[in-house]
Amino acid sequence: MPEAGAAAPDVAPVLPGRPQPERPSVRAATAEEESGVTCWRCGVQNRPDRTFCRNDGAPLDRSGQQTTTVASRRGERFAGWRPRVSGARVLIAVGVVAALVGAAFLTPAAVGAIRDHFTDPAPLPPAAVSASNSDAAHPAQSAFDGVSNTWWGPGFSGDSAGQYLQANYSRPVDLQKMIITPGVSTRSADLDAEARPQRFDLLITDSSGRTSLTHYQLADGGPQLVDASMHDAVQVDMILRSAYGTASNKQVAIAEVELLGRAAS
Repeated sequence: MPEAGAAAPDVAPVLPGRPQPERPSVRAATAEEESGVTCWRCGVQNRPDRTFCRNDGAPLDRSGQQTTTVASRRGERFAGWRPRVSGARVLIAVGVVAALVGAAFLTPAAVGAIRDHFTDPAPLPPAAVSASNSDAAHPAQSAFDGVSNTWWGPGFSGDSAGQYLQANYSRPVDLQKMIITPGVSTRSADLDAEARPQRFDLLITDSSGRTSLTHYQLADGGPQLVDASMHDAVQVDMILRSAYGTASNKQVAIAEVELLGRAAS
């Protein structure tokens, strides 16, 4: 207590206290309380009529964001995408197309040349044969009879330069090859029986009258294959120029001439 006669200290009056409102307790929402829309962020269920999540306030309508995300993911997935077709396959495809287009403009001669390249030639027996001159015992037909034990001879000794065999066709043929068997047969023991052709010219005439002249030289003995290419051929002339084993008592002998190709289309 203050002493008697002492002044009382200044004391501020005490105001009455204000009541504090009771704060509601905050608790995390559980998934069982509502259902309908699942929050994309926290996974809590919400009623379908809610716009924002009752737990974390995230917007429940993410259609715009999902569209953007899907488009973004598609862009990432196809970024850097390249066709799986290799350059080699593209070149092959272009080549095939070019070949098909070119085939439409091929001439019959070109078509025949391609066909001849990929198919084996067949024998083309001529319709008629003749010679500039023949030994009576060895006519021109003996060189085209399909056997090698008969032969054609011009009937003159020496190299018989300028003498020829001729084959004619009644219909054009696509000629490709020619097999020549020089001498009187294919037997080595008969090699020196008569002279054998050495150099000769091959003159081929087609159905339009055009000619092709080629010079050849044969080896001495044995059947030999030479090129004789002509489309629409109708006449073939084998013209002798020189010979092996010439003598005053020998003439040039040719056992067989076989023409190969196919009938012209």
